[in-house]
Amino acid sequence: MLKRLALVAAAVGGIVFIRSKVRQQQAEQDLWNQATDDVQAEGPATPAPAPAAPAPAPAPAADQDTPAATS
Repeated sequence: MLKRLALVAAAVGGIVFIRSKVRQQQAEQDLWNQATDDVQAEGPATPAPAPAAPAPAPAPAADQDTPAATS
């Protein structure tokens, strides 16, 4: 029983250790990506594009309540 408990504790400890290493490596990779990313802030600031004009309202449809006169 004590051996099983020690084995489970070792397995949990190993998992915790591996997860912390993976998180540390991911943080290092994120930092590296941020440092080597193309930096566009060095040049003059470009103005934000103007918002698009609103779409025009659709033309009113012909009155569909009254039937067309037929001869």
